[in-house]
Amino acid sequence: MAPSLSAHFLSEAEVIYPPSHKSKPVTVPEYEPVYSTSEKRTPSTNPYRWKIVWRNLIAFVYLHASALYGLYLILTFNQVQLSTVFTLLILGFISAEGVTAGAHRLWSHRTYSAKWPLRLLLMLAQTMAFQNHIYEWVRDHRVHHKFTDEDADPHNSRRGFFFSHINIVTFSFIY
Repeated sequence: MAPSLSAHFLSEAEVIYPPSHKSKPVTVPEYEPVYSTSEKRTPSTNPYRWKIVWRNLIAFVYLHASALYGLYLILTFNQVQLSTVFTLLILGFISAEGVTAGAHRLWSHRTYSAKWPLRLLLMLAQTMAFQNHIYEWVRDHRVHHKFTDEDADPHNSRRGFFFSHINIVTFSFIY
């Protein structure tokens, strides 16, 4: 075992205490939000009614049932080809980029501008992810940033995992 050089160094080190400050403490101004509203936000029991989006619910159940069936076939019959796995990974990556670079960065936050060929490719890639159309995705994401962890937040994590991850896909607010 090698000798512990750091222990030897620390044993011979001299402790230097910081000088005591005799000046008055620094006061930090209070945070003032960029936007302000005249309304006082108060928590409420259930300010919104819900409507089931049957198209999304049926697609959600069908896609997850198909994935479970595919996993069953892979584990029991072991007849999956390597090209199928690579296609799955490539299409999954493309659809994730459509959501991240397209719906999130380009359309929700407008962090960059793109010409129409890139917009078309990102739109098609976002469509492959089955996360609603771009207008709904952008609207819900902007509302999420405006009302983070409040009743109006469509991804309110205080209401639990189901509400913040699955509920927004299968249900819709009635404003």
